[in-house]
Amino acid sequence: MRHPYLSGAPPVITLRPALFVALLIPALAACGDDESAATGSADDGSVEAPVASCVSNADCVDSELGPFCAPDTSACAPPPAGSLIGYGDGSPASVDLVEIYAPTRAVEAPDLAFHPIRDELWVVNRRYEAEGVCTESTMSGARCRSLAGFTTVIFNPSGANQSVDILEDENSWHFMRRPPAIAFSENEFFATCGEAFTGNFEDDSTMFIGPTLWTSDFDIYTQPSGENGSHMDMLHATPWCMGIAHESGNTYWTFNGEAGSLDRYNFNMDHGPGMHDHSDGQIWRYAAGEVARVPNVPSHMAFNRTTKYLYVVDSGNNRVVRLDTLSGTETVDDGPGYEPLANFWVVEGAELVELVPPGVMEMPSGLAVHDGVIYVSDTDTSKIHAFDKEGTLLRSLDTGLPAGTLAGMDVSPAGVLYLSNMQTGEIYRIDPK
Repeated sequence: MRHPYLSGAPPVITLRPALFVALLIPALAACGDDESAATGSADDGSVEAPVASCVSNADCVDSELGPFCAPDTSACAPPPAGSLIGYGDGSPASVDLVEIYAPTRAVEAPDLAFHPIRDELWVVNRRYEAEGVCTESTMSGARCRSLAGFTTVIFNPSGANQSVDILEDENSWHFMRRPPAIAFSENEFFATCGEAFTGNFEDDSTMFIGPTLWTSDFDIYTQPSGENGSHMDMLHATPWCMGIAHESGNTYWTFNGEAGSLDRYNFNMDHGPGMHDHSDGQIWRYAAGEVARVPNVPSHMAFNRTTKYLYVVDSGNNRVVRLDTLSGTETVDDGPGYEPLANFWVVEGAELVELVPPGVMEMPSGLAVHDGVIYVSDTDTSKIHAFDKEGTLLRSLDTGLPAGTLAGMDVSPAGVLYLSNMQTGEIYRIDPK
């Protein structure tokens, strides 16, 4: 038998006003309770944000509130400070360490840097250093050949259509000798320096070496110039350079392992491919004797254009320091006297602040600064640590890589941390999870 409501016209129900109100008020109250529950209305009438409860980060992978399960609230939230190295327990399993490139033969890869305009990741490479002394009579020998550095350019480093080009200047033996670091300017220029006491033959005791300016224009870089290689400029007052950072224009900072100083260079106008006019070059020497080198351990640096602070890994003193580049008093100096310069100054009394003291890390090396966080790699432990700008430890990651692996790091335009394998040349990307 069909229900009478489903056959024919529905019955007409008439409610008296008093009865209608009596039925309507409870219904409205019930709707109000449901609305309060859905929107998170508080007792005072304010509307609270929706909360997604979680037990682990896996519960927050697709959450609009963020990928991090906050332990104090058990709710999904934005990732915490220092999250480029993950937001889990800091174990190797707390991130995915993705190998994006491996060389066909093992080489050293002390540093890497993203191109400021194009989708490219540039890596500086060193051959394994052969023993002996490089002299004019042994120019074709293993020792001399091992001193020449080169670059690996990874195109579309984060994508599937990746390609690689390995490029070496015809006179990299001098202009890119044993490079520990690379730094890009805001345009297509970049600079390297050399971990060596000279860029010439090693039976010459003159410490003639310093940073080299290059262009990343493939029509010029590593192409024959008819002169002395494809370099765009070079100055020669930083022996045993361990790190380099860009300030602005053609101005760069270097870590001078011989003088234990932080040297500021302004190439000013480049001299063109393969030329040799250095007369407009300017050099400032800061904090002489206050930092120290460890052989074959790069001491990476980063310059903050807003505060004018230079952040430096002082590997030889097992710490991280900050130089106030606007402090100190300039004194005119003759400099090394190897080449005509526009100026050479010694800056005394500059403020060098110890941010991370000795003992926190075993052997710091790599450094990258992003969103107010200082990331530092420890080559002895293969851990990466995240500190705030005052040196407070935020979190740490054990990469699980062999000791001696970690050196250079850089953050991609998408905000992802990449790192190089100092010993064998692989390049990795850290994917937090």
